Amino acid sequence: MNGDWQPELRALRYFVCIAEEKSFTRAANRLRIAQPALSRQIKRMEEDLKVPLFTRSVRGTELTEAGEILLRRAYLIFNQVQQTHHDVTIHSTHLGGVVSVGMPPTPGEFIVPRLLERSAELYPDIELRFHEGFSADLEQKMANNEIGVAVMHEPTPRDDIQIKELLVEHLCLIGKQGTLTKPDYSFAEAASYPLVMPSRPNFLRILVDSYAEEYDVSLNIVTRSDGIGHTKSLVRYGQGFTILTYGAVISDVQNGLLQAVPIKDPEITWKLCVAMRTDQGRKKTLSVIESLIQDIVRDLVADGVWR
Repeated sequence: MNGDWQPELRALRYFVCIAEEKSFTRAANRLRIAQPALSRQIKRMEEDLKVPLFTRSVRGTELTEAGEILLRRAYLIFNQVQQTHHDVTIHSTHLGGVVSVGMPPTPGEFIVPRLLERSAELYPDIELRFHEGFSADLEQKMANNEIGVAVMHEPTPRDDIQIKELLVEHLCLIGKQGTLTKPDYSFAEAASYPLVMPSRPNFLRILVDSYAEEYDVSLNIVTRSDGIGHTKSLVRYGQGFTILTYGAVISDVQNGLLQAVPIKDPEITWKLCVAMRTDQGRKKTLSVIESLIQDIVRDLVADGVWR
């Protein structure tokens, strides 16, 4: 393959559209171009790359392994093009453009709708795009310049990322409503319950493991679940207990489905932070969104929603 392959962005968009539609016909209709022209673009791309990108079957058009790789790279390229447009235009005194915001699932549940509402009211020309992910994923996306601002739990200190603390959360023992009878539990007591926990390298699991090692406590993990939604569902159905922040289960507690009882002796704290790349720190559009996130978290704590 030619090492200086330089495809047109238009051709990459055609490729992505076919991959998403799983059909040349549907992709042509969506793109509003003739199907033969679309097929010629893909054929030229395959000839340049010297690998097939699609296979046709009774189920439709499927990506080859090479096509899967190209699709992942194409999404990255388009994200970076959008971010580049934002970076170039951000120096205007007019606050507008696209800001990509990364959020973990549970903080995002409470921050995202409020952030969108306030941003639309104060800065109507800023378009927010939200990316859900756990802290490690968001940290990588920020390093790749795919997102501009991110809310993360205790991001790894790095020279290229500036971090501001939002609040310090305390871990709780989480159980189905009615299964926990004490006002608080020691870490050793919480660890003895049949736990549903994520696998390493999940940041929360690493944090809990570090306390277990320091205090010589054995965790009674009976089920591993790497999705917060699945974990909470298992606990709601009485399939075990888990260790999470109160913020992770606010809705379930308010709806009477789960209990969140503080863990003490020792308390386990986990900092929630907002972060952006150091080289982006002077950009007003990112700064105002970062400030809105800080205001929203302060309001949630003041209103007693978050603690």
